[in-house]
Amino acid sequence: MKKNIEVVPYSPEWPEMFASEAELIKQALGNNCITIHHIGSTSVPGLSAKPIIDILPVVRDIQEVDKATKAMESLGYEAKGEYGMAFRRYFQKGQNARTHNVHVYRGNCKTRNEKVIFRE
Repeated sequence: MKKNIEVVPYSPEWPEMFASEAELIKQALGNNCITIHHIGSTSVPGLSAKPIIDILPVVRDIQEVDKATKAMESLGYEAKGEYGMAFRRYFQKGQNARTHNVHVYRGNCKTRNEKVIFRE
């Protein structure tokens, strides 16, 4: 079954949605979390996008993220593991009407750098 892709005009609520969710994720990941970035189309002011907030936490140890799965699930996220990308942990929130994607990478990962550069 094909899903319809919805692209909507930029919303000034997206940065606020990111900020509030980032605080919750930071608590769930604990001291392993170094920083959290808002990435993807919703992070670019004025750009139309799918209304899904993409979040990229940077962690010290990617293996430690697995220990935070229950905490992420308590926030409504579904753990997807690496989900096709080595050294990543991926979580989705809002099963049929997805609201957030969380892509967790370790601090010195090339893929992480590329995703942050897109925003800038």
